[in-house]
Amino acid sequence: MKLLNVGCGTHYAQGWVNADTWETEDTKPDVKVTPGQPYPFEDNTFDAIYMGHVLEHIPWLEVSTFLKDMQRIAKPNAPMLVVGPDVHKTIKRWKEGQEPWWMVESVMEHLDVPSTHVPGLEWWDGAHHHWNCHEARVEKLLNSLEFNKIVNVFDAIPNDPEGKAWFDEKNQIEWPVVGKYFWQLAFSCKNIS
Repeated sequence: MKLLNVGCGTHYAQGWVNADTWETEDTKPDVKVTPGQPYPFEDNTFDAIYMGHVLEHIPWLEVSTFLKDMQRIAKPNAPMLVVGPDVHKTIKRWKEGQEPWWMVESVMEHLDVPSTHVPGLEWWDGAHHHWNCHEARVEKLLNSLEFNKIVNVFDAIPNDPEGKAWFDEKNQIEWPVVGKYFWQLAFSCKNIS
């Protein structure tokens, strides 16, 4: 089975093709891709695609084009998992005293932060959040691109912030989900047929 970990960052997944837009001492993708360009793979290459904290780093007007490229390189009906920050959940949790204000700032759009890789500041590692990501917006986006079987799987992922993977019984895939935090969202879907 051929698996793609999009935007791997420092979370290299063994057994997956790890792709990212940069390479540093702590980010070592198998494939370095160019932002805004199609991924360098043939059509129908991958059996599954994981997009962990990726979409919010793409300018909003380019997200649909990016996801269409993921549809192109995934096999028909290939499962995909989208994980990202949820601005609405984070603000609610801050209001209830469950998250610090810096967490709200970290998940929101933040184009004003310098665009340099800063080790130790993973939430502002030079990969700006270009838009405010939240469940309703991501689900609407996936629906607009006609992904199939869109399911909110946040509650299915084990409550383990230190987790390194999640075995998805339904798709029989061990996704390289890096921990579960209550300010995140997670959707599984299938590629178009």
